[in-house]
Amino acid sequence: MNREAAAPESPRPLEGMRVLVLTSGHEALDARVYGREARSVRAMGATVVVVGKLTRGMPDTVEVWPIPPASNRFARFVFQPWRCLWRGRTFRPDIVHFHDAEMLAILPVARLLWPRAKFVYDVHEDFANLMLIRDWLPRGLKPAARALTDAGERSLARLAHGIVAVTPPLARKFPHRHRISALNFPTPAFFEEASEASRPAARRAYELVHLGTLNRRRAAFLAEVVQGLNQVRADVRCLVVGTSPEMIEFLRPRVPQSCELRGPVAHAEVAEILSNAKVGIDVHPWLQPHLEPALAVKICEYMACGTAVVASSMPVLEWLLSRAAERPPGVATVRSDRPADYIDAVVRLLAAIDSGDDPGADLRGFAREHMNWQVEAGQIGSLYRSLVDGTPCVA
Repeated sequence: MNREAAAPESPRPLEGMRVLVLTSGHEALDARVYGREARSVRAMGATVVVVGKLTRGMPDTVEVWPIPPASNRFARFVFQPWRCLWRGRTFRPDIVHFHDAEMLAILPVARLLWPRAKFVYDVHEDFANLMLIRDWLPRGLKPAARALTDAGERSLARLAHGIVAVTPPLARKFPHRHRISALNFPTPAFFEEASEASRPAARRAYELVHLGTLNRRRAAFLAEVVQGLNQVRADVRCLVVGTSPEMIEFLRPRVPQSCELRGPVAHAEVAEILSNAKVGIDVHPWLQPHLEPALAVKICEYMACGTAVVASSMPVLEWLLSRAAERPPGVATVRSDRPADYIDAVVRLLAAIDSGDDPGADLRGFAREHMNWQVEAGQIGSLYRSLVDGTPCVA
């Protein structure tokens, strides 16, 4: 499907369509499941219901049918998909859009329950290769778990009528005729929040911010970057926000006191936080197989907020940056596993800002043109319409 021509012409191209969204692992109000996809589909005229756990927040424009949260990992993978199916059984959908790989296990039964519906599998990550880094799996079992997950996902996904993936490489993993990528770009609401919170780079309180989750290895790497940056610039203020309480305790003795540590925040607060930082960082210094088709959403949000970027070089990010005739200023990608190289990149950007540069307008302009959720939402609307009408859809 042509990305530039993906947005349907009619403002309500899905009028009269009924869409059931099922998620066993994510929150019902998850930023992709609800904030991007369900709201956008609802705005196109469809009747939408989301089935999933609802442990925080309240739904607004899209109805949620909640299920109890899983008590442990086993319950999530084995029981939650069936809870989703049971909770949504009375809905009569035209489209069933399901998230999380474990939901594939119920697909044969779901197709019997809703024989006229079209089923869409939303691929968030390279689940098979993720098995290689799962801490809860014994090392010796990881290769077998990867192979079994890959075979199971590919086989069961053939029962889906369409594929929506978070990046083009993930979409290409599946042979479906109806397949698209819908990248997790900032929504119009996020751009509006960022615009309202915008301030000149020189007036931002934090020199460096890291947004989002971290595992122990990446947290240790980030701590080395922050420590090294503090040695180069003693007055530097850093903020690590959005990671788990366990990672905060891990980081606390490893970073200087000037580095502020905050846990998870509501997505409504993100634009204000990022608009108060000069440079945003993303560290994935070891390009493992599951990262080859990945894109860190935080990078798009940094740019939408006019925050300069230092990020590990990854294929999808480099592809995105190459879409413009000229690479946007204020973005440094690092192909290295040495903290010193990340420190140098941050220092160069801060020095440019100190000398009067402000990359904010260029970064926001690039994000609006090349990281626009409205185009991605149009892809989903076109996919739904193609499935229901039986017309071709080419990725």
